[in-house]
Amino acid sequence: MNTSAFRHGPQEIVREGVRFGLWIDQAVMRDQDLSVAHDLRELGASVMLIGENLPSGAGDLVCQLPISPPHWQFAIDVLPIQFAAERLSRMSGVDCDSFRVCSYVVEDEHGLLRKKAEASPSAD
Repeated sequence: MNTSAFRHGPQEIVREGVRFGLWIDQAVMRDQDLSVAHDLRELGASVMLIGENLPSGAGDLVCQLPISPPHWQFAIDVLPIQFAAERLSRMSGVDCDSFRVCSYVVEDEHGLLRKKAEASPSAD
């Protein structure tokens, strides 16, 4: 969720020890997002920032990414968390490329588990 949406509701979850990860855009809402990161830390939360040209002390963990073309923000937004999820799945012994709960192809909008087809009454 973006920080504007966060500020209009879920910010009430902030407590000492809560951990946050913020992706800082190259240009859009950058100053506002850095301000939210600062305030989260003031409230006792731990903050990880991911982005380009970030101030070194702006978070408890600052992941500096290399400069990318202006319209590649989508890569900054998605790739770090995909790499982290893949690494964590391997550390947990889970195959992140297989489906555990549902089928590969979703055929309906009901529930999560594939339901066995009910036997239709025979036309004797």
